[in-house]
Amino acid sequence: MGTHRADPDLTMDSMMNEEATGFLSESPVAHLGLVSEGKPYVTPMAFVVDNGRILFRTRPGRKLEAIAENPAVCIEACSFDESTGDWQSVTINGRAAEVTDRAVGEHAITMLLDKYANQVGPPLGIGRLQPLATTSHVIEVVIDEITSMTSGSGLAPQTRRERL
Repeated sequence: MGTHRADPDLTMDSMMNEEATGFLSESPVAHLGLVSEGKPYVTPMAFVVDNGRILFRTRPGRKLEAIAENPAVCIEACSFDESTGDWQSVTINGRAAEVTDRAVGEHAITMLLDKYANQVGPPLGIGRLQPLATTSHVIEVVIDEITSMTSGSGLAPQTRRERL
């Protein structure tokens, strides 16, 4: 899975699937890549990882239309350490579909509220559960393929300029 080059200072490493899935689970934002009206379209999204799938919510619009047109998608999350130049990237390929099972949709929303509680606040307000947007759709992406790369232990600081 890793990319190896003749120069050991330019070696990148791959992560194991469990490590890549863990990294993805902890990432606050990922980028969803799809085809919209025959053109590539990439947009950031909030999401959760659950049992070999990615779950997210969206409103009616370009994402939902693109998924209906072509359900093949990719999802990418990455991190970059400005002090060291080290980076990690995980990419998922899969097929997106709207969740029709109400229990799965509610489970996804509960997981999203748990993951992003510090950003959106508690789901309870004025003593009751806040209503969910009626125009929201839950999307499931089953993970068909996962690839991952890191800057690698052999990527020396003096060679990083060549990587840009």
